[in-house]
Amino acid sequence: MTGALTDEIVGRSVAELPGGLQAVLEAHTRWVDSNGREGLPGDLSGVDLRGTRLFAHANLAAIICPGAIFYGLDLRGARLQGAQLEGADLRYARLAGADLRGANLKNAKLANADLRDANLGPLLISNERLLPARLERADARHADFRGAELRQAIFAEADLAYADLTGANMRAADFRGAMLQAMKMSLSAAVDAIFDETRCDQTAIAV
Repeated sequence: MTGALTDEIVGRSVAELPGGLQAVLEAHTRWVDSNGREGLPGDLSGVDLRGTRLFAHANLAAIICPGAIFYGLDLRGARLQGAQLEGADLRYARLAGADLRGANLKNAKLANADLRDANLGPLLISNERLLPARLERADARHADFRGAELRQAIFAEADLAYADLTGANMRAADFRGAMLQAMKMSLSAAVDAIFDETRCDQTAIAV
């Protein structure tokens, strides 16, 4: 089965992190809270984090996690604005209420993830410059985005088949080339959204 996980560690082990995961996250929190004057930015690139329980409501802004394994983890309410999550495995992850403004989720695995009321809107970084959340080519089949903030999010060529976007704010979101088979959404919340060249074997369900 493609993408199936076993009990074997995938990529780097948590045991390989200097000082352990908690030390990495504490140093990252100090780095964020001090605007870089103290601590160190957390780097969990390619780390298999399954079985850990330190992410719910954690301050993970701008954390570096490309290719990390968050499969099934509890990240509810986590502050992940500007996080680097390209290619991360977030299948079945609980991200309800998480702040993912400006996060890089390109090629991420989000199938069956719970993103209810998550904020994937743009992040104001400097001089009124907005950084959109990027989900190009993400696999978000069956993901739950109900009530999420998706304003200006980029879903180009993403797989959103059977995803539920009911009640999500999709204003000016970019769905160019995305798979929208049986996706649920509220058309009234998709003002200025781009749906050019979307793929849909069945009509997306307007709720």
